[in-house]
Amino acid sequence: MKSINLFVALFFFLINLSCGENSTPKKETPKPQIAEIKFQSERIDAGVTDGKTNVNVDFKFLNTGNIPLVINEVRGNCHCVQGTKPEKPIEPGDSSVISVSFDPAGVSGSYQRTLMVRSNATRDSVELYITGNIKRDTKEVIKKSH
Repeated sequence: MKSINLFVALFFFLINLSCGENSTPKKETPKPQIAEIKFQSERIDAGVTDGKTNVNVDFKFLNTGNIPLVINEVRGNCHCVQGTKPEKPIEPGDSSVISVSFDPAGVSGSYQRTLMVRSNATRDSVELYITGNIKRDTKEVIKKSH
């Protein structure tokens, strides 16, 4: 009888040992330390303007990473496009804007201008686009050409 009790006890012990949780705690894999930039929109249509004043738009973005996001450079594809980057790093979960100004002097009709944003994000280079249409007053165009 003792041997049966010992056998049953040993049997349950081995089953519990093979089906149970590991006695050593699992090590959590550390999360990678990254900055992520997520723009509300990477293309803004400024609509129709008369070409007399600059076209100004703001590209809103969020740092969805877990370390501060640093915007290193904001550069337009021509001298007529100027961007202003945030001066301070954007903390995880915080948002900010990149303000862009387009000088439409000499431009008529539809246009597209590009702004390159470089940062420490995993997507380290992002192109932003401003599109629109310049409808100049025909009377002013005639005056300037004469």
